[in-house]
Amino acid sequence: MTSTRLATLLIVGLLFLNPLRSQDHWETAIFAGDNWSYIIPSTEPSSDWNTVNFDDADWSVGPGGFGYGDNDDGTTVDNGTISVFMRRPFSITELTKLNKAILHADYDDGFVAFFNGVEVFRSSNLMDEDDTVPFDATTNIDHEAQLYTGLIPEAFVMDSIDIAQLLSAGENMLAIQVHNVGETSSDMSSNFFFTFGITDESTFYDTPPDWFQPPVTFTESNLPIFIIDTFGEEIPDDPRIPAHLGIIDNSIGLNHINDPFTDYDGAITIERRGNSSQGQPKKPYRFETVDALGDNNNVSLLGMPEENDWVLYAPWSDKTLIRNVLTYQLSNEMGWYASRTRHCELYLNGDYKGIYVLMEKIKRDQNRVNISKLDPDEVEGDDLTGGYILKFDWIWTGDNLGWFESDEGSLYNYHYPKPDEISSEQSDYIQQYINNFENMMMSNAYNEPQGYPFWLNMDSFIDYIMLQELSKNVDAYRLSTYIYKDKHETDHRLYAGPIWDINHGFGNCDYGFTWLTNNWLLGYQATDDPIAFWWHKLWNDDGFEDAFSQRYTELRSTTLSLNHIYSIIDSVANYLGPAIDRNFTRWPTLGTYVWPNYYVFDTYEEEIEYLKSWTAERLQWMDQEMLSTADVSFTPKEYRLYDAFPNPFNPTTTLRYDLPKNSMVTITIYDMLGNRVKTLANGIQEAGNTSIIWNGRDDGGELVSTGVYIYKIQSEIFSQTKKMVLLK
Repeated sequence: MTSTRLATLLIVGLLFLNPLRSQDHWETAIFAGDNWSYIIPSTEPSSDWNTVNFDDADWSVGPGGFGYGDNDDGTTVDNGTISVFMRRPFSITELTKLNKAILHADYDDGFVAFFNGVEVFRSSNLMDEDDTVPFDATTNIDHEAQLYTGLIPEAFVMDSIDIAQLLSAGENMLAIQVHNVGETSSDMSSNFFFTFGITDESTFYDTPPDWFQPPVTFTESNLPIFIIDTFGEEIPDDPRIPAHLGIIDNSIGLNHINDPFTDYDGAITIERRGNSSQGQPKKPYRFETVDALGDNNNVSLLGMPEENDWVLYAPWSDKTLIRNVLTYQLSNEMGWYASRTRHCELYLNGDYKGIYVLMEKIKRDQNRVNISKLDPDEVEGDDLTGGYILKFDWIWTGDNLGWFESDEGSLYNYHYPKPDEISSEQSDYIQQYINNFENMMMSNAYNEPQGYPFWLNMDSFIDYIMLQELSKNVDAYRLSTYIYKDKHETDHRLYAGPIWDINHGFGNCDYGFTWLTNNWLLGYQATDDPIAFWWHKLWNDDGFEDAFSQRYTELRSTTLSLNHIYSIIDSVANYLGPAIDRNFTRWPTLGTYVWPNYYVFDTYEEEIEYLKSWTAERLQWMDQEMLSTADVSFTPKEYRLYDAFPNPFNPTTTLRYDLPKNSMVTITIYDMLGNRVKTLANGIQEAGNTSIIWNGRDDGGELVSTGVYIYKIQSEIFSQTKKMVLLK
């Protein structure tokens, strides 16, 4: 059996479940602390070192794991050890009673595992799987062990077919080579467990470790279900590999795991994404929808505008699963594009991966960053002046290539056009444009009419900074920070945004003093990484502060009202429903520190309450600093009906509206034929920003069918209607 075939062993549960031979219980055949034969090689071992018949009499014997630095080692090896090769035999009495097998791997930094001489899996930070990993190889990125932090190791699961092909009755051998990131690494870990699912009450081995949990299975979800098959290939950081994606998002009722693919059923190419997030067990991914020939295929996924470039964001340190979704929603309501989002549940090669968020990748598109297309041959005149998207991010990683404008400044990365597609004329132009902008910001006339008010779209920078400061995002202005520019004849100004990556915001970070609800990020340096000087200079200008204060005062009675922010949080948490328990069964991080959590809570409800209370305290502090003395009232100035959120929805959505005075209010839901479906409110309501939840049921309590619905607000002097879509 090839290693590419066995990359499909990430199959925790349902898709490969044999209903005729389901497991009765689980038993562990190999524990990390068992005695293993091992060597720390100085030359390449014999090619058969991983087979049953290899003679390891001259190897050392000791308890696993083998490593140093984290107090999780049964046998301590020297600091700077590059690799350890380890073997552990096990016997099988009745092969046909073994329905599943799980290899739990807790490693720092990489590994390759073999059963009876056949490679079954290797960590993605080692060499390509078709290449033999030599004894002196190092990993290309760090990978942190999980057990010593209280988390569960990564699980690689074999079904009954794999067991029959790989293992045999009698003696078998698990062999593993573990590799470090380098000689200067501060730690190394190698703890491995091998557990069988037994089909009856027979007893062959021992009780699994206390942390062991059976694979997560479920039959139905109100969230869309994503099923990805990579045809046995491990997903690399780069390049994207071919795969198949099926999306179950039914129009009627719940989504069932065995339902036909209703939203998408076709080819994709996929890769891992992110920087530090690639080291987390729950990996984030980027994928493109393609046709049968591998060419871009623009499609609508889950009701989003047609495109081919998508992100599957993996909430990890943010245990509310909400922070990014909340911030992007606020940005869109403030009038600035941010990625549209839809929560979903992901199966990857049969492995239930928990709750993910489908998001639009930031790119130039009429439905995303709506600036002019810039082809490589557009190298003169007004064509040359736009559009461009730049970003501040990790230096020289991934696609991050660009230039340093000054010795102490940040790196301006090319995002659009891509670094390998931008022409020399285009790179010269945008560099000169930024140079002129920075020279202006360094001049004494930077705040004159022809200074930054001329160069910048002030509204975009005010709202962008407002969201960064509201969330107190530790990465603000230095990482995942975008700015863009259109063609000069369309708009000569520089814009801030789209906002991106706020999972460490809203009190979810234990460094940079960002857990505190007071102080401005632009009032101090939260990290040692420099940010472009002009962010501080802009912030400290009296004219900018006045404009910021006025805009903040306006938004505090509408989009940034605490009532509205709470309504978004509650709406999303309610929508996630039972999927929350499945996610935290698969990834039991509740009650456990996950970098960079400042507070650790035992329950999801406590995580939600902390997000709310932190936000309330942050807004209270910002109110003291920024509310305009001209108008400190939060009472809306006019009647207003907002867009439903979420929309499309299933099964609940929140309707929000403003009342400038106490009013007799009726909120009514109609179908597209004008038939009344539900009356949500009918009575006197107090002035303010108000919201109400519709649970998708009619006056009789029955769930309504999929379709477009009209919601209408009616008061004594105001009436307005909007549309929303219920997708089941």
